[in-house]
Amino acid sequence: MTASALRVAILANPSAGRHAPRDLDRLATRLAAAGCAVTRVLGERPGDLARAAATLDVDVVAVAGGDGTLNSVVGALVARPGARPRLAVIPQGTANVMVAEYALPTRIEAIAAAIVGGRARPLHLGRAGRDGEAARPFFLATSAGFDAEVVHRVESRGRRRFKKLAFVVTALRRGLARRAPVEAVVVAPDGAETRHRLGLAVVAKSSRYGGPFRLTGETAMDRPGLRLVGLRRVDVGSLLSAAVRLGLGRLEGENVVSLPVARARLAAVAGDEIAVQVDGDPHGLTPVVVEAMTEALEVVVA
Repeated sequence: MTASALRVAILANPSAGRHAPRDLDRLATRLAAAGCAVTRVLGERPGDLARAAATLDVDVVAVAGGDGTLNSVVGALVARPGARPRLAVIPQGTANVMVAEYALPTRIEAIAAAIVGGRARPLHLGRAGRDGEAARPFFLATSAGFDAEVVHRVESRGRRRFKKLAFVVTALRRGLARRAPVEAVVVAPDGAETRHRLGLAVVAKSSRYGGPFRLTGETAMDRPGLRLVGLRRVDVGSLLSAAVRLGLGRLEGENVVSLPVARARLAAVAGDEIAVQVDGDPHGLTPVVVEAMTEALEVVVA
């Protein structure tokens, strides 16, 4: 496809952590100069960008925002029948794990060149479903337990300006709290079923977690499959040890469970149900069923 035939929609979340309207102006100008037909959509209300992604007749949807904004657009794109627009990422959020996963360009000039260049890699997805609700696609992870509790508490307090610091402070506080364990019932790709009692259960699509940190080398956004990575204990010492290992890119040891997943059900062992998060945003409480999707998207790469 030539640039002159390329239709590009730039979707922007103005509440994203690093929203930069001038950068979007520059991107639109560069794309237009290359012969692209450019449409711009500013998300004024929740759901605006997803609705645009679901209906716009374009070749590329370029999303400016963080992982939460990307999740809503990805869900809309994958629900489209037939040929779907490719996804381009303009990193302007608090977290942009997809940028690290694919080594995506971050400068506006390079993003424009990648869109016009037309190279793409697959984006494979998982989905998380709760009783009585439509399943939600994800590209990072669905988790229950300690980290989801932190996500719920940070979001409920609206701490957006210093969100990364809020996560650290809340995580330290929650590390001292007692909590019910998560039961993960896992069906492996070969059909074998196992049960695991965990303090933290992460069903990962991405190889990375919490930004640039490598969680596992056994799954990635650009290939099919999910991976359960869990911690049996989540006391302060165990969490600090896991944080150090995560920083070194080697989350392993006797406290770590790691195995391939075709389908997993996460639920509380006893007592109140447990917080769930999907791609860094709150997603209610357990039980939740997580599985791989057969549908895939394409991500614009340099």
